[in-house]
Amino acid sequence: MNRKSMALVSLVLVIAMVAIAVWIAGTVPDGASLPVHWDANGNPNGFAGKWTALLMPAGITAAVSLLFYFLPVIEPRESHLQKSKGLVIAAWAGILLVMMIVELMAVAGALHWALPVQSLMLVGVGLMFVLIGNQLGKSRSMFLVGIRTPWTLSSEEVWIKTHRLGGKLMMFAGLIMVAAAFLPIPGWAVPILIIGLVTVMAGVPIVYSYILWRRQQASGQASG
Repeated sequence: MNRKSMALVSLVLVIAMVAIAVWIAGTVPDGASLPVHWDANGNPNGFAGKWTALLMPAGITAAVSLLFYFLPVIEPRESHLQKSKGLVIAAWAGILLVMMIVELMAVAGALHWALPVQSLMLVGVGLMFVLIGNQLGKSRSMFLVGIRTPWTLSSEEVWIKTHRLGGKLMMFAGLIMVAAAFLPIPGWAVPILIIGLVTVMAGVPIVYSYILWRRQQASGQASG
């Protein structure tokens, strides 16, 4: 898919979300509150008015889609963005998937459906990580998308090697999240699992990019 196709998909999705929100809101009494946040065991612990809860996913989807659509206008390294369009589309699609799940959870709260909230979010976020990770290593240096450290932005070689490692780690983390959704893991352990995976997924590439940059600098000094 390309940018225009994703924009069309996003537009259709936002319209569908708004239509569903209006329809469901009509079945919910005025002044009622719907869940918008859940604890580690999937129990609601945060609430908002029905219109906020039902329309928020559509609003976020629209805002994110506009940002992705106009990236070529605001990204200084537009040529690199064009070479990294696979990553942009994957990130865009992954976020749309997560927002669809969020909308489903809002509707479920309004209709009193018993859904496995924790498992749904693990699957959604896990698949998003897999989609992004699969394209991360094929990207080129940009200021707005990717693992942006001073060292990846200063060297194309460091960017490429860091993103190849980061992509593998992100896919690995995503697959573990998807698998965890179907395993009997205690609710209290899920946040620990997620924090651990995200720490490795984000922290290791940052450190790795610095090590690569230092090696590159040392090599340049030695050859000079």
